[in-house]
This record gives sequence, C-alpha cells and structure tokens, in this order.
Amino acid sequence: MKLATELHQLLTDDTKIERLPDFFLAGTLTDPNHTKRRMQQRAISTDMIELALLYGKKEYCSHAKTFTILDKTLKHTPYGKFIDKLRGLRVIALETARGLKVTSVYWAWDLR
Repeated sequence: MKLATELHQLLTDDTKIERLPDFFLAGTLTDPNHTKRRMQQRAISTDMIELALLYGKKEYCSHAKTFTILDKTLKHTPYGKFIDKLRGLRVIALETARGLKVTSVYWAWDLR
C-alpha cells in the first residue's frame, strides 16, 4: 500500500486523534498560499501535518511553535514503520484564537 493510504488509515483508527488541536493552513500576509504551495513542492500531506502535531517534538522558536518528527517520537507507535520516510518533518505554527495557524512545513534535512 502507498504511504499516504496507510498513514490515513492509521490516523483514522488512532485514539489520540481526539487530542489533535484545531489547525488551519494559512501562510503569511504577503503570501497567503505559502503553506499549500510548500506542501505540494515537498510532498507533504495534511495527514503528515496531523501526525506531526500529534507526535512531533514541540519547541518554541520566535513566537512560533515547531513540531518535529524524530525517531524517538514514533518508535513505539503504530507509525514506527514509517520512521525513515517521516523523519525530519517540521511544522511551523502560530497560536491564534481559531487554533493553530500552520505557516510553513518542510523537511529538516539535518535530522535525516
């Protein structure tokens, strides 16, 4: 099965999905489609973003939250078999009244 299909199936069966914070894809004021374009260019799906928000290592950097998927965050989860394909996925988000505003996504190649 393809990664996207398996990942979507595992996410729908995951009990932690209830703890997923509300989020929306935004971008910046000057480039509102930034996030969607970067997702397409870097082959990152919405399911991958959800996974990063649920299991990623959370850090704060310049008033933004970053969620990074590391080996140790997925090791003992149903997503363990995807560690090599998901390692280094980083989501940048700002906290707003509506929820998390995802402004960018990318692969942190130094973690690969």
